[in-house]
Amino acid sequence: MSTDIHLPDMHLPKDLVVRRRLLKVERVVGEDTVTEAVEAQIQLPFKVIKIFDVIATVMAVTTEVVPGGVQVSGVIDKQLFVVDKGDLVRHIPEEVPFTVFVPIAGALPGMNVQVNVRVLTVDTDLVDPATVRQVIILEIFVKVTVTEQIRVVVDVRGRDITVEKRLLKVDVVVGEDTVRQPLTTTVTLPITARKIFRIIPTVRDVTAEVRQSVVIVRGIIHKQIFLVDEGDLLRHAAEDIPFTKTVPIPGAEPGQHAQVNVNVILQEFALIDPPSRQLRQDLVLEIFVKVTKTVQIDVVVNVTGMGIVVRKRLLKVESVVLDLLQRETVRATVTLPIQAIKIFEVIGQLVNVEGVAGFDTMTVRGILHKQIFFVDPSNLVRHVREDIPFRFVKAAPGARPGMNVQVHARIIGEIIARLINDKRVEQTAVIEIFVKVTETVQLEVVVDVRRVLPSGEEVEASIIEEE
Repeated sequence: MSTDIHLPDMHLPKDLVVRRRLLKVERVVGEDTVTEAVEAQIQLPFKVIKIFDVIATVMAVTTEVVPGGVQVSGVIDKQLFVVDKGDLVRHIPEEVPFTVFVPIAGALPGMNVQVNVRVLTVDTDLVDPATVRQVIILEIFVKVTVTEQIRVVVDVRGRDITVEKRLLKVDVVVGEDTVRQPLTTTVTLPITARKIFRIIPTVRDVTAEVRQSVVIVRGIIHKQIFLVDEGDLLRHAAEDIPFTKTVPIPGAEPGQHAQVNVNVILQEFALIDPPSRQLRQDLVLEIFVKVTKTVQIDVVVNVTGMGIVVRKRLLKVESVVLDLLQRETVRATVTLPIQAIKIFEVIGQLVNVEGVAGFDTMTVRGILHKQIFFVDPSNLVRHVREDIPFRFVKAAPGARPGMNVQVHARIIGEIIARLINDKRVEQTAVIEIFVKVTETVQLEVVVDVRRVLPSGEEVEASIIEEE
């Protein structure tokens, strides 16, 4: 949007100094949140007496920006735990694909998209001893932006002029890239496996270190391996693979912020000479890195004076109010349904994490979902789940209700678990939470200034460009 403002012709001085700065910012096109119900029915390979638990997570989310909206696709990965007629808890995996169109006015192919998909609820119904019906409610948040380079006027000097400015604090994009890294690993299982039932890889403890023109990404690929042993019992094993990847980002400097998203794709896996303890796996890491720096600048929003002509442009950006990095400890005690002789593993996942801005405060809440694998007195591996709600309230000067809140939360390290007695387990988890509070602002900024003499002759301004 541009606006020319002409003032009455008068005799004008010819001195005019305009200082401009190049900004590379994310202009907000639009955003929306929708809910979608996904129904699925699964036929079990055996008869059961009840459903013990259903754990649903969203994986492999892909997006396509089309005219007028965003097509969101993905896979709901479900781990169904049922009790068979022998009173054993059995595990059945299932993947349900979904595709949802989210309307966003003004969206066009090639624009940037930010998507967050989470599972709100999972309802299950045992139709008959071999059929389970499930309804999964998804919440899908979509924000579409476009990266723009715009030169804005940050200062104007000259005779008989009035300059109006506004302080703007925005994230400026330094650079971004996506890299892929293949990984081939061989793991020695704790017991001999006749076949591999399922492998679920996830990424944990991802950190990013910004250095000169590069970002070093570190993390752990955590794998849950479900195998069938020589006695035809379903067993569980775990494996952690640390990784380090250097991603070149020209212009990156220490102290800048790196936004990192890491996905792991399991391509192939096979036992070496089954039955065996040697398991070979081929994976691909997909790493997206975007580096930004927060700049605080005074931008010129209007200039008035004799013969002054200004050209403006509408800027719709996220103005940064504050960001906050915090670590919190969550402790809980769970009572197991049967006796345990040891804890095999506790797998944690943060779900339904959200932030709400108040008056100079910030509230972050969510659920720490835990899967506890333990060994019972007969040496069978058992499973139980636990959901621990958490809520943190922090001081956030400048925050106001209705402002935008971005929350990134992760579990630091392993969840520490110990048996208090043969049925009670104490667990401690450390959660790192990064919160950014922003306010969407629409602001007409000045991008060019000049003088015009009464004769119609334009007075050339002295332009100083800042990068």
